[in-house]
Amino acid sequence: MSSLKKQAMRHGNQGFSAGAFMTLLLFVLAAAGVAWVYNGMIAQERWPIRWLEVDGPFERVSAEQVRARLTPLVSGSFFTVNTRVMRETASSMPWVARVTVQKTWPDTVQATIHEHTPVVHWVDGYLLDANGQPFTVPSANEIQGLPWLEGPQAQLNLVFENWKKFDDKLEAIGQRVERLTLDPRGSWSARLSGGTEVKFGKGEIFKNLDMLVSTWTGLMQGQAVPPVGLDLRYTNGFAVLWPQNIDVIAGEYGEKS
Repeated sequence: MSSLKKQAMRHGNQGFSAGAFMTLLLFVLAAAGVAWVYNGMIAQERWPIRWLEVDGPFERVSAEQVRARLTPLVSGSFFTVNTRVMRETASSMPWVARVTVQKTWPDTVQATIHEHTPVVHWVDGYLLDANGQPFTVPSANEIQGLPWLEGPQAQLNLVFENWKKFDDKLEAIGQRVERLTLDPRGSWSARLSGGTEVKFGKGEIFKNLDMLVSTWTGLMQGQAVPPVGLDLRYTNGFAVLWPQNIDVIAGEYGEKS
């Protein structure tokens, strides 16, 4: 091999070694720079969380309760605070339906609490919200002023929707549903706000309800108090139970439906 060729190879190897060294050096410097920046960014003393803001209606849950749960979770820096853990922690509190947690540069975490709003009681100590979604809280059955719905768990949606329809129709006669029940045989009954126990039966329950609404004014003429019970399960009429007697009939008896 000629001396010129050997010299060229030597210079080429030196150029390759120098290039590889410079590439490696640049990589190491870049990695060190990233690590330095990262460590500086997440350092608690550099970007600490100074403010925890808690918002919400606070009708069933207090801001102090929420703050006590979340404060231990904001001990890191702005970049290390785990909003997912904060959200899950607050969501586990009774009466909390949903939580949003967000960070605001440079030192604030804001948690917004959305509470459950119960509209009716359901079976097994559950409550339902305005969308018919069940939830439970301590001493749920002791909450006053809410209607009661009863039925098979699989029929929750049907009972909830029918309750709303019943209430809408009964508003025309100044009544509301205090309790609506669907028994395992598929028969419906209700207690109205005036204390009247009503048996709607199966099948065309809204036809029976319409008959009750259309005849209520005439039924109440001369009466100081509403009837104790109404049985609407007859084909051509219904039975009325007054406090004074048990067999006042409106219309003609027919076969029970």
